[in-house]
Amino acid sequence: MVAVSKRYSALLRRIMVSQSAMNSALEIAKAADAIKEPMRCEHRPGITGLQSLLRETTANEVADPVRDFDKIAEFLAQQTSVKGESIMAVAVFLLSHATADDVFTGACDLAIDLDPGAWVSDLNMERKVTLGTLRDKGTSGVFAGELEKLRQQLAAKALHSRAELFFRHVKIRHHPMFDPGDARFLRVSKLKEADDLRNIVLHGTGAAEMELEEANRMMLFLHEAAITAMRSLANAYHLPMEWSILFGNDGGQNRMEGHQAPEGSL
Repeated sequence: MVAVSKRYSALLRRIMVSQSAMNSALEIAKAADAIKEPMRCEHRPGITGLQSLLRETTANEVADPVRDFDKIAEFLAQQTSVKGESIMAVAVFLLSHATADDVFTGACDLAIDLDPGAWVSDLNMERKVTLGTLRDKGTSGVFAGELEKLRQQLAAKALHSRAELFFRHVKIRHHPMFDPGDARFLRVSKLKEADDLRNIVLHGTGAAEMELEEANRMMLFLHEAAITAMRSLANAYHLPMEWSILFGNDGGQNRMEGHQAPEGSL
């Protein structure tokens, strides 16, 4: 139980750190207007060859390299700002998805460790085992090996599939303050939407783009999904919390035996 508690607390800490970092990243991205003027200055004559290029490639009667340079520099600054916001939004979404992905993998591992018998029904019961294997490993060893294979298979599944399987074994416990209409309320179908969006962002054609507001909504949903997995696990198995790990203070002896974390944090 001590080992499980440490792994549980480490996963919860990852969610907390990730959400804090992603919130900070989005706040920085919202201040993108402040970088437009510095970016405009970066395109002044002497710093780039833009003005020289205009002079070489346009006729004087068509474009004035001095007059039109300011317009082009302003356009480039605007585009740099917009692209910067989109890149930050995409990064926040992908990193939040990665956090939720790792947490659900860890949650499944912990659930299997805490109640391996409950997961036997997910094994391939038609698998043939030789008498030699049964002699060497025994019945318990054979099942332990099959459960290990199941862990590896789970890690390869999509996030929403893993979540669906996890909540088949661990009763879901939503945040008491979130009703089904809240955007953060966990639905496996919405996790599938997040998986689909991730695939489009990573494997779609062209440059990935995303609005900051969309990234913020997805970030809050994915982190709440991860916390819901932790909350449900703690409630099902009454896990003690390693507060020293949760708050990054491994030197302290702060484990609370038999107590869950405060309701507000989970």
